[in-house]
Amino acid sequence: MSPSKRVGQWAKVSLLAALAVAITGLLLRDSGVAPLLGGMLLAFGEAALVGGLADWFAVRALFAHPFGIPFPHSALIPRNRRRIVAEIRGLVENEWLPRPMLVTRINAFDFVGDAILPFVHSHKERLQDLLRTVARNVLADILPEQVAGFLARAAGRALEAEEVQVFAARLLLRAREEGWLEPLLEAMLKRLGEWANSVESHTIIYRHLEEAGSSYRNQGWFKNITYQVAEVFGGVDLHNAAALLQNEIRRFATEQAGEKGPLKRVLAEGMANIERRLREDPTFLSGLRDFLVETSEEGTLPALLGPVVASVHSQALRELDAPESRLLGWVLGRMAGWLQGVAQDEKASEQVNAWCRHLAETLVERHHPILGMLVEEQLNRLSDESLVELIETKVGEDLNWIRLNGTFVGGMIGLALYLLFSLICGMTR
Repeated sequence: MSPSKRVGQWAKVSLLAALAVAITGLLLRDSGVAPLLGGMLLAFGEAALVGGLADWFAVRALFAHPFGIPFPHSALIPRNRRRIVAEIRGLVENEWLPRPMLVTRINAFDFVGDAILPFVHSHKERLQDLLRTVARNVLADILPEQVAGFLARAAGRALEAEEVQVFAARLLLRAREEGWLEPLLEAMLKRLGEWANSVESHTIIYRHLEEAGSSYRNQGWFKNITYQVAEVFGGVDLHNAAALLQNEIRRFATEQAGEKGPLKRVLAEGMANIERRLREDPTFLSGLRDFLVETSEEGTLPALLGPVVASVHSQALRELDAPESRLLGWVLGRMAGWLQGVAQDEKASEQVNAWCRHLAETLVERHHPILGMLVEEQLNRLSDESLVELIETKVGEDLNWIRLNGTFVGGMIGLALYLLFSLICGMTR
């Protein structure tokens, strides 16, 4: 049972108790058994009953017509609901949350230290889910073919600038002088040497030699016979030939990896030639640009970029689907680090706060009446019965205490008046 209903029952019981006290007092007084005590009880009971009923009438008149009779100035809340709602709206909009007070609070609020940073630290999982959803929606609308074409067109248009031509020439010069590509070439040759020394390379070379021998035998019966005779007498040993080819590949890789390897010289000469053409041949860059732009939809460059973009696209989706995505963790970490840096930098923090305050102040100035409208809209959604029930639920316990207090205080006043009148009558006799 709610406190309001429990106190309401006590108020009803108090009225019945007051009636019982009044009847008891009347019987004691009229029977002559205890005239003074009976008069006191009668006065107390009558006054308590009148006080309790009067307060019940007053409380009931707030919400409905007592006894169903339309007394004047009763059912105050349903009858005046429009004025009450308008007054509540004005109270919220102009007294509790006035525009100047909100603007003052906004200008004194530290958005970086008291809002943004705590929110990011306490909602990392939700932010990660939000980033994952946004990233997946963006990637779902991206076609690798379109991205490859866009990159090809962008690369072609970027070559129109003279600065790009100079930058590319300088980049090639520096790469050639500092040997940027040599480590890559050495790594590739080392990998080639390791592969030539493996069982896998022997198997592959042997299979290709077998295919070549089969093709040779199929060129005629004479070649078929001579090949078979050579196999019988050891003139053709494919395993030995495969091993010799492996040795040659290893020797080639070792020679080319040396300081004076021919491949390094060819690579350096090729870079020097491209550098020279970038500086001296205007048609070279324009031809390259035309090639990139003209073939941006279905040419060589998109064909090269397409698989790369598709691979990046699929890898990004797999990374987003991972429960503990390192990419999302890195993004959130960078975001938190950036915000921490902003908070520690007084100038940057003040700039961010100024932007947030300006935005919040603009929203308050533009939409402040919405506060009152929301209050009014919510109250108008309630019927008269729902509004009365809502108010009774919130303040019903206090109103029932008014009834209880009215009963008790009325009885005490009636008893005091009875004693006073009895004293006056006794003095005048």
